[in-house]
Amino acid sequence: MADGLSVAASVVAVATAAIQSIQFLSKTIDDIKHAPDAIKTINADLQAVEPVLSRLNAALQSKEQAVVLCNEIKPAVENCDRACKAFQETLQHWMRHSTAEKTFWVDRWRVALFGQERIQTFKGQLNDCKSTLTVALSTSNVLTMTRNGVLLEGMKTAMLQQNEVALQQEMARTEREQSGIESSLERLSVHGDDSGDSLAVDVKQSKEELLEEMRQQKASNEALRKTCEEAISKLVYERTGNTIKIKGTRAKDHSTALAGWVNTLGEGFKPNLDISDTTADGYSFAGAGVIMDLDFGNLRQGTSADIGK
Repeated sequence: MADGLSVAASVVAVATAAIQSIQFLSKTIDDIKHAPDAIKTINADLQAVEPVLSRLNAALQSKEQAVVLCNEIKPAVENCDRACKAFQETLQHWMRHSTAEKTFWVDRWRVALFGQERIQTFKGQLNDCKSTLTVALSTSNVLTMTRNGVLLEGMKTAMLQQNEVALQQEMARTEREQSGIESSLERLSVHGDDSGDSLAVDVKQSKEELLEEMRQQKASNEALRKTCEEAISKLVYERTGNTIKIKGTRAKDHSTALAGWVNTLGEGFKPNLDISDTTADGYSFAGAGVIMDLDFGNLRQGTSADIGK
């Protein structure tokens, strides 16, 4: 218990620091007169993350902490704090020639060069943090509700199944994002600096910072996927008594990947799944788990398929 309490306390400390970083960055953006719209929109993302961090702190100081504390929580919060501080520095660099009354045109040019991608990468990291914490908190709430003995068995099963489906959809979204991040990293890695000698240093620095933040976004996206996997495993165990392990289900380009139980709501069987890496490239299909009533390629409608074991 002492170890759990100390871990919870350390996460609370990091989350508190992240909230302060969010508030500082938000105020900085508010104070920029005539800031580009792309920068102003960041405040909406910051305001979406802050209450989730506050909810996390409240949960960690309650009896829910044993459920909330998964391996990806602290790194997600730490990256949120780091990302806010890094963007604060980037913003100050972009606006270093501007005043409280006017945004210098060179600063607007910097935002236009790599700034749009830098802003989107930062927003992606904020969203990954928010989603990671939301998955952990919502899973905690669902498990608490289904364990209190108030719900009828049918209602309990339906609630767990609905959350499993939602998490499968979230995992599919992270897979699509991961593919997009990898494509951007590949493109920027070979992107040449064609701006001229006088701007080459600034362009190179902006590009290197963007690449590093994209790598951080890739890591935060992976953390979200792992959190979803762990949450699905807990929900399935609560519902069936079986353990499900899903790892590395991926789809790239225009392909599709499915993981876990697909179209199996209400079915009586309870398989014990242990799924490892499953990958789909190009226009192929990857499935991991039990899939029913899906007319997709070589899958026959009305049958179940145990794929990728």
